[in-house]
Amino acid sequence: MWNDTTVRGHVRRGTGIINNELYIGRLVWNRQRYVKDPTTGKRVSRLNPEDERIVTEVPELRIVDDELWQAGQGTPGRDRRQARQPGRPSAPTTAATG
Repeated sequence: MWNDTTVRGHVRRGTGIINNELYIGRLVWNRQRYVKDPTTGKRVSRLNPEDERIVTEVPELRIVDDELWQAGQGTPGRDRRQARQPGRPSAPTTAATG
């Protein structure tokens, strides 16, 4: 089952369909690492600095042109704080009178 984060993902982490640079022919290695949280014992992900990432251009894997990629990057509501939850009405657009 897909949910909104499958498509929207996380911009800084480069996750989600909209943020997957492989669609524009760019393969990124070493984007994140996993460390163990000493209090919970669970594995948590941490972003690696951009200068430690390995980026390889693979134009043969490109399936989205630059125009479409840029349009997807500017999609309104990508900010989680602004995103409307599915099934919930949006806020009224006019002020109540009276």
